[in-house]
Amino acid sequence: MGSRMYVALVPPAEVLESVDDLVERMRERQRPQDPRRFRWIQPGDAHITLAFMASVADPEGLADSLTADLERVPPVEIGLSGSGAFPDPVSGRMLWLGIADPTGRLPGLARTIRSSAHSAGAQPEVGAFSAHLTLARCHRGDLTAEVDSLSGFSRPPWRAREVTLLESHLSRQGARHEVVAGIRLNGLDRTQFRSPR
Repeated sequence: MGSRMYVALVPPAEVLESVDDLVERMRERQRPQDPRRFRWIQPGDAHITLAFMASVADPEGLADSLTADLERVPPVEIGLSGSGAFPDPVSGRMLWLGIADPTGRLPGLARTIRSSAHSAGAQPEVGAFSAHLTLARCHRGDLTAEVDSLSGFSRPPWRAREVTLLESHLSRQGARHEVVAGIRLNGLDRTQFRSPR
């Protein structure tokens, strides 16, 4: 069995800190008997998924393919803006923050990454790309109040200069993400590679 992996954009430290603070405040407001049983993201784990692969046999080959295919892709400007729930707020299973993409280049970056992963023998999840930052997963329930309370949340755009290859470890406490490689956009080499356990 291969590694469960994501290619993602990881926000800068100050944005991660504000997301962590937001999650902590929401966690504190949650009633212990809430039947939706929220599973909040872990501190520092916030990311914007560009591609997900359930099983990657050759993580280093995937990192090499991404490095080659992203060498001419310039950095992207993104920010956080608004909120929502999948599949919808009334019957939500996932609470998220929206992504501001002022240049409209994020879907193209996701397509390039998915194509690169496919070329490397990984099988990226198919489906429409919907940029978001997951805050929590839960049992299906009405998330309208949570979505409404987050609707004004925003953070100004930042320049994302690299994508991150993450390995996901699942447990009863939730997912924990481990950085495998950082791959710079615009022709710079990957910053690190760590073989998954």
